[in-house]
Amino acid sequence: MKDKIKVLILEDVPLDAELVERELKKEGLNYIPLIVDTENDFLNALFVFKPDIILADHSLPHFDGLSALKITLEKSPHIPFIFVSGKIGEDFAVEMLKEGATDYVLKNNLSKLPHSVIRALKESEEQRERQIAEKALKKREEEYRLLVENQTDLIIKLDLEGRLLFISKSFCEIFSQKEEDLLGENFLNLLPHNNRHIMQNFLERLCKAPYSGLIEQEIFTKDGTRCISWANKAVLDKEGKVISIVGVGRDITRQKKAEKALKDSESKYRAIFENTGTLTLIFEKDMTISLVNSEFLKFSGYSQKEVECKLSWLDFVAPEDIERMEGYHRILRLNSSAIPKNYEVSLVNKDGEKKNFFANFDMIPGTNQGLISFMDITDRKIAENKIKRSLKEKELLLREIHHRVKNNLQIISTLLTLQSAQIKDQKVIDLYKESQNRIQSMALIHEKLYQSQEISRINLPDYVQTLVSDLFFSYGTDKELIEPVLDVDDVSMGIDTAIPCGFIINELVSNSLKYAFPEGEGKINVSLHKLSDGNYSLEIFDDGIGLPQNLDIRKTDTLGLQIVNNLVNQIDGKLEIERPSSYRILFKELKYKKRI
Repeated sequence: MKDKIKVLILEDVPLDAELVERELKKEGLNYIPLIVDTENDFLNALFVFKPDIILADHSLPHFDGLSALKITLEKSPHIPFIFVSGKIGEDFAVEMLKEGATDYVLKNNLSKLPHSVIRALKESEEQRERQIAEKALKKREEEYRLLVENQTDLIIKLDLEGRLLFISKSFCEIFSQKEEDLLGENFLNLLPHNNRHIMQNFLERLCKAPYSGLIEQEIFTKDGTRCISWANKAVLDKEGKVISIVGVGRDITRQKKAEKALKDSESKYRAIFENTGTLTLIFEKDMTISLVNSEFLKFSGYSQKEVECKLSWLDFVAPEDIERMEGYHRILRLNSSAIPKNYEVSLVNKDGEKKNFFANFDMIPGTNQGLISFMDITDRKIAENKIKRSLKEKELLLREIHHRVKNNLQIISTLLTLQSAQIKDQKVIDLYKESQNRIQSMALIHEKLYQSQEISRINLPDYVQTLVSDLFFSYGTDKELIEPVLDVDDVSMGIDTAIPCGFIINELVSNSLKYAFPEGEGKINVSLHKLSDGNYSLEIFDDGIGLPQNLDIRKTDTLGLQIVNNLVNQIDGKLEIERPSSYRILFKELKYKKRI
């Protein structure tokens, strides 16, 4: 991706454009924006501003996103085009993707926009690199074509009388003769007598447009008769006159024998084909069905004559899967090994009945044909969908439980606040505040779980950031005077380990805020890293006055430090203290234990 990307925004509402820019800035994208709302400005921007990506509203007073898309596809088809609209419907969005749009994002879900932009730019970059690579590959292939000495294919050059002017090493080897003995020899003399007139007529046709052609011929070799497939082309001079003929031949003797063997064993394989217990078909290079078994006919509702050599197997694919299957077909023409051998697909029969199938695909060796068998998994898919719905319901229930636990803890915290308001003793008030902070650290866990996509794990950077900020707020600490420095790995942790960690951070950061800075200035560092051996390292230290010399944390009678000791034991951790005021805890994430 470029250091600075040019973003062309087609939008007539300044506030909406500002919201789009804000989302891109939040992601940290380095970009140059240009906002337009008319066709002339849009066309001018395409050629002058030369954007790297276009973000377009669907409907504008004097222009529209669809027209902008068509202009872009015509003038600059390489530029990614993303619809950003609040009125676009799902059907219209799908239609726009088919028309050539890269993606679409709803204005009420702009948080998805940066990810969509990054992905579109990455795909565009990959496409440009692929085009450059393909162009270079074609050039190399043309160059390698000239390096005929190491070719296994037979390469010859004939004059208009059929005499050999040039022959490759492979051509000499197949005839077991030296180059000097073959050069000047008439090529027709190397063919069986009954085939010479056919080749003679073929060479004469090459001297006329389109000056190229394919032919299969038998030749005499040391190992007997071989079948060679020839691709021939006439060489023209500047005046367009044929001066010679170049031919590239490939020994297809084995292929011919394999084809004959395949035909001879067709009845045997037909029996296997008919009794697989699945819907089975053979298709050609263009996806036309050439052979189906009775199970497929039974499902399709068509007769054999209506299907074979007339319908494409894609005609039976359900609309929601057709684009994916067509994509497989495009890849198949380039590299058959690049598409999956097994996949799920929905098929629709003549009566409109849809069923789910597990497809098993492979190419038939030595041919351009493919074989697909379809196993009916409709009942299994129905059962899977029931399970998914049940899991979704349970997940929603669990989120609701986390939400209610968080609310109950906040109610307890509020009750403590109300109770402490009636107390005059500052020490007791401080104890209430400490209890509130501990309750808040637990409530925060349940709040994060309620909001998290992964219901059983906590995102540590987000949790620690919020927890420390809440503590600073609770103690009325100015972050300009006492600076929190956080260094937390971007990892998630199970609730069984996250809650004790949160308590430990709560107690130690609270201690620093209360006792470490009598002058009211300093830094509190919190770091949490996942080590190479799978363990975690939690370190909390400050640059304040340090721990009292006579303090033994393992024998202290203060509740906060007793809690720290108990929590370290709870997570099977090891506590290391380094003066003046550094706590380091090594621990492993606790394994989940089943609750009864």
